[in-house]
Amino acid sequence: MVDTIEQLENDILAALDLDAAALVRRLRELWGEVISENETLREEALKTSTLNKILKSEVARLKRQIAKLTKTQFGAKSDQNPNKTSYDRSSCVGDQKAKDAENNANSDKENGKASAGQPEAKETKPRNTSGRGARVWPEHIEKRWIYMGTEDRRCPCGCGGGIVEIEENETLEVIPAQYYVAVREYPKYRCRLHDKIIGTTFEPRVFPKTTMSNTLMASSITMRFGWQLPWHRQENIFLSKGIELSRSTLMRWSHRLANEALLPIYQLMEQELTTNSERLFMDETTLPMLQPGKGQTKTSYLYALLRDDRSFSGNKPPVVIYYPRNTRAMRHIHDILNGVSAILQTDSYAGYGRLGRHGTPVEQITPVKCWAHARRNFTDEYEFSKTLDAKTVIRIIAELYKEEEKIRGKPPLIRVAHRQQFSVPILDRLRAFLIAQADRHLSKSKMGQAIRYVLRQWSDLTRFVDDGRIDLDTNAVERMFKPTILLRKNALFLGSDEGAEAWGIHSSIIETCKLNGVNAELYLKWIFDQISKKLRRSEYEKLLPWNAPPEFRITH
Repeated sequence: MVDTIEQLENDILAALDLDAAALVRRLRELWGEVISENETLREEALKTSTLNKILKSEVARLKRQIAKLTKTQFGAKSDQNPNKTSYDRSSCVGDQKAKDAENNANSDKENGKASAGQPEAKETKPRNTSGRGARVWPEHIEKRWIYMGTEDRRCPCGCGGGIVEIEENETLEVIPAQYYVAVREYPKYRCRLHDKIIGTTFEPRVFPKTTMSNTLMASSITMRFGWQLPWHRQENIFLSKGIELSRSTLMRWSHRLANEALLPIYQLMEQELTTNSERLFMDETTLPMLQPGKGQTKTSYLYALLRDDRSFSGNKPPVVIYYPRNTRAMRHIHDILNGVSAILQTDSYAGYGRLGRHGTPVEQITPVKCWAHARRNFTDEYEFSKTLDAKTVIRIIAELYKEEEKIRGKPPLIRVAHRQQFSVPILDRLRAFLIAQADRHLSKSKMGQAIRYVLRQWSDLTRFVDDGRIDLDTNAVERMFKPTILLRKNALFLGSDEGAEAWGIHSSIIETCKLNGVNAELYLKWIFDQISKKLRRSEYEKLLPWNAPPEFRITH
């Protein structure tokens, strides 16, 4: 029978002759059991408390992850400055006061003219952002005047009255795309002089033994890679016109054009980009690729290498090259950048971690990191935890961007001088604040990680103050992925490596056309015509997008 305190009390009360030694022994044994049980309970409580902390930490992590995914799926794509509202409100008030003062001055001038007896000139109000005001149509848009009155231009009641005034109403009309079959007749002549049959030279086409025309494929490729319209939707558009043109046929023609006809132009663009650039941007995004026989997709990647010198008034034409790769391994990055000697702005992905190191294929690269990625850690922290220190960091970084707005598009020397005077004090203040707050936040917390990231990347983040060619962030190259992301959602996946290569070539040419203000559809038609005429490869330089004829430029 297990001894208990109650049993011991009963024995003491019932006993006549008390055995002190036995009672002490029994008391010690019971007390020992109490202490042991208490220690066990303490250990269990400590384990439960630890487990509770771990679960709370995991719940917080999952909530943060859900919030981040929700923001990615449904929220704004750009980071929002929590201090921006107050700044915008004050600026709006100031702008409104300036506008009111200008309006009052204009009204005073008009009143003065009216009092002097001068006739008021009828001015057309410019169109504002809300859509009010007269619309100004581009010069190349044809205008057709359509008379809507009676044929005899007399009053319809028969009184014989003529037209006093004509009121004009403008609407933008559209003629739906029309398809037709061009049946070209090539006559053969009987030559009496030479006593033989002379034929007519066929019009050249890229692939002459198909029903594919240069115009049709220029339009189809532009719709897919310029306006993100996948093959199956184009197939349905043709079906709506009664034309059976399968998606597989369109895809096959597109692949042939990319990997045969357009490949030399793509290679010339790549050569120009990698050998004649001072500053580049690089980033990557995912592309699902179908795995044959498995009915599943695997994740492949599309890298983008961009040159856009307009931010520092550079005179080299902008160009972007897309590289499809099966993985995100560092070796692909080194392969793309092998031999490149330029400033390269990237995010903090580890694959870019060895840029500029001696003994690597990318030792001639000068690495620069992105302030937008550094700021994103603090915006996420403030949105989830409302950490005031994160809000302060965001406000200071916003001051950097405000200074950059003043020198956007200026030459490098002007940018450097402005940054040395205004941006360096902001950076000093930011670094001092981060160092002071580093010990206040746990090293494993999101705020602590955000602070350590900025301090660790400080030299690459602040290289812009000494070089006016460098921008604050990599937003320029991230914008180059918007068409890819839209097409990825519409097309769902890639079918093969050949399709990935075609995707990279077509996207490079079309997006470079957009950067240079060139109509991609007209440009592609022109290229196909030139290639059809057996243009020598040595003359392909004049086919590059920035060398396109002036009539292909998009006018605004």
